[in-house]
Amino acid sequence: MREAIGGGFAESRILQVHGQRMLERDFAARANMTVQLKDLRNALATAGELGFDAPITALFEQLYAQGVEHGLEQLDHSGLFMELARRNRMC
Repeated sequence: MREAIGGGFAESRILQVHGQRMLERDFAARANMTVQLKDLRNALATAGELGFDAPITALFEQLYAQGVEHGLEQLDHSGLFMELARRNRMC
């Protein structure tokens, strides 16, 4: 997947670094998922105050919340891959 989207508009330093970490299954915590979840919830609260519909942010909030519920809270945001892998029976 990383190779398929790399080189286009999706190419970024984040894709390079974190994509490689996901390939290597390096999920060492750098900042845990609960911090990202807090930030997503703050963004959704602000969006709600402004009357702004943010469905993608809401989807990510749900995914992070489920990851935390499944014991991934100590992983950083690359742990989202682990939640998706769990859902797809890849681990």
